Amino acid sequence: MTRIALRTRLTIIHTGLFLAASLVVVGLIYWQNRSSILGLQRTVMFEGPAVVVPRMSAQPTEAAFGDVLTGLLLQSLLTFLGLGLIAGVLGWWLSGRVLRRVHTMTAQAQQISTANLHERIALDGPQDELKELADTFNGLLARVDDAFQVQGRFIANASHELRTPLAVTRTVIQVGLSSTDPERVRRAKQELLRSNDRSIALINGLLQLARGERELEHREPLRLDTVVETAVAETDAPSDLTVEMRTEPCAMSGDSLLLSQVFRNLFDNAARYNVPGGTVWIRVTAGGQLTVANTGPEVPAGEVALLFEPFHRATDTKDGVGLGLSIVRAIVSAHGGRVAAEPRPGGGLVVTVDLPVSGTATGRGPTASSRPSA
Repeated sequence: MTRIALRTRLTIIHTGLFLAASLVVVGLIYWQNRSSILGLQRTVMFEGPAVVVPRMSAQPTEAAFGDVLTGLLLQSLLTFLGLGLIAGVLGWWLSGRVLRRVHTMTAQAQQISTANLHERIALDGPQDELKELADTFNGLLARVDDAFQVQGRFIANASHELRTPLAVTRTVIQVGLSSTDPERVRRAKQELLRSNDRSIALINGLLQLARGERELEHREPLRLDTVVETAVAETDAPSDLTVEMRTEPCAMSGDSLLLSQVFRNLFDNAARYNVPGGTVWIRVTAGGQLTVANTGPEVPAGEVALLFEPFHRATDTKDGVGLGLSIVRAIVSAHGGRVAAEPRPGGGLVVTVDLPVSGTATGRGPTASSRPSA
């Protein structure tokens, strides 16, 4: 199929519309003048004796009228064609002037690749639709650039985190093979088991993160308060940890398994990064807000945002793989919600998850429970 340039199509459309309008105008002018001229040839009735006009005397007048109409038609057609030619030239020039900025955008966009995503389209001119399109494309490039940078950091961190237990495993195996001391062999086996558990936890975390970042494939009506209460009942909290929970009926739609994972990660972090004999507060509101707060060490305000980055740990502890809050953010985003954290006065952290609700839940009213320390 033959490709017709946009400039050519715009010129054809512009010229065609102009010619159509001109043809209508020329036709109306010709019809009005013809009616006026033919109106002069009418029979006039006089009172009195009849006047006989020789027939030959009317022929020159009719011929003159015909010549006038023919000349008018020819002049109109010539003017019509001349104006059509001028309209075509002007249409070609105007369309080229308008499309010049489009060509600029195209040329600059073709030069952008994964190696220079930081570059932007610099489009001069008025704040019109083309400038809005360029700004929208620049915004898209910024988001893609951020995604590539996050992906690069994630791959680098994941490679480092996976390489660490493998290096530990290799060292322990070498020590175990070179030693005949049963005690050293036993410790080597225990260290291998811990390293293997860490690798499994890391791989499971990466899988959960990848699953959470995908668009939800399964949604079902659920009660967020029920999901949280069930997860609390199934969670093994430290014996000296006090858990205070207050929930309100909250109806929404989503993946109950993923939402349960959100709470488990939040609760696991709140229990792990706590103080001896500490407390965890859990609250679910009817508006779809889940809040998990805990006592614990003070968290600098500047470090809170970093907690949601993969493999980042708030303290120097070696426990965990640093993916818990990253998984929370990915799952919450997949549900169309938001998650935020802030330091708790006196120490600890307050994490708030806002999820869209689907209506008013029916059933029992708000409930409160407390699991005192043993």
